[in-house]
Amino acid sequence: MRKNQLEFTYMRGIAIIFIVLGHSIYNSGEGFPLLLENLLRGGTALFVFISGYFFHRIFYKDFDYGKFMKNKVQNVLYPFLIVSFVGLFCFVLRWIFLEHQPVEKVLLYIYYTVRNGYILYPHWYIPFIMAVFLFSPIFLWFIRCSQQMRWTLFIISCVVAILMHRPIGNVNFIHSLVYFMPFYLIGILYSQDEHVVSRYGSIFSAIAAILVLVSLVEQSYISVHIGNYHKAPFEYNGIDWQFIQKLGLCILVLNFCEWLSTRSRLPWLVETAEMSFAIFFIHPLFDLLFNSTMTAIRYRLPPGSWVTSILFSAGIFIFLMVGSILTAKYLKKRLGNRSRMVIGW
Repeated sequence: MRKNQLEFTYMRGIAIIFIVLGHSIYNSGEGFPLLLENLLRGGTALFVFISGYFFHRIFYKDFDYGKFMKNKVQNVLYPFLIVSFVGLFCFVLRWIFLEHQPVEKVLLYIYYTVRNGYILYPHWYIPFIMAVFLFSPIFLWFIRCSQQMRWTLFIISCVVAILMHRPIGNVNFIHSLVYFMPFYLIGILYSQDEHVVSRYGSIFSAIAAILVLVSLVEQSYISVHIGNYHKAPFEYNGIDWQFIQKLGLCILVLNFCEWLSTRSRLPWLVETAEMSFAIFFIHPLFDLLFNSTMTAIRYRLPPGSWVTSILFSAGIFIFLMVGSILTAKYLKKRLGNRSRMVIGW
């Protein structure tokens, strides 16, 4: 049983590219192509799928809960806290020197920001994934269930997620846990029931392609919904087509990475994958820098057409990615192995 397949390294690299692309979209709903935006949004699902796969593939056999959680605290929670402190410091500077807010309002903004459980918006993922790690015994039980029970529970979890949608502002990490659980479970199933996946791989791929196509068309051209679906957990607001699309996309992206891994080795994609968590932690700081700079110089990017929207988005993406990669490499060089507790790499 291989533990570190190249296809999953490639998939991790593509996942972080998806995530940064989704955070680089300019002129959302006002010029940026809706179908493309709906495809790029919600790339976090790919990360959750990969995490579930490796939970079974690497950790399950000799699982030690204490050691597992200690590792996650050091390599996930510590970088989250450190980068969040830097982000909060940057926000305070912006509120004081750029927006000229009084001290009492700055203190109020700090309170409202911290109570969300994260400082920089993409980092809602960390409280959620730490909850996933904390509930590892549940996933151990899931793995030990019969095959029929596992797939039944997976299908039930999908139905719940499709009706529940994502939490408002991604603040409620328990809500996020329920919503993203199917992605974690299908990652486990993909590893545990490898023989089933191999046997019916072409059928799974065809179904995945249909799910992605139908959900994209429905969301973009029929219901006309932009990006992810958010609501209170027990309200009914229709079907979450974004969930369905991303479930199929997990399979299609992995299939593409499997095909790619048999034909070439891409050092740049491997390197991107290796520093994916560092990019995830750092890129919102560069997003904050970009927005603050635009505010300081009183410059607003023109709305323009879909062409200019894509070009500006591509420029923002390059700025976020290059800035994050260079910063991560600099900190890695300066801090050595200690950088893992600072930026996750």
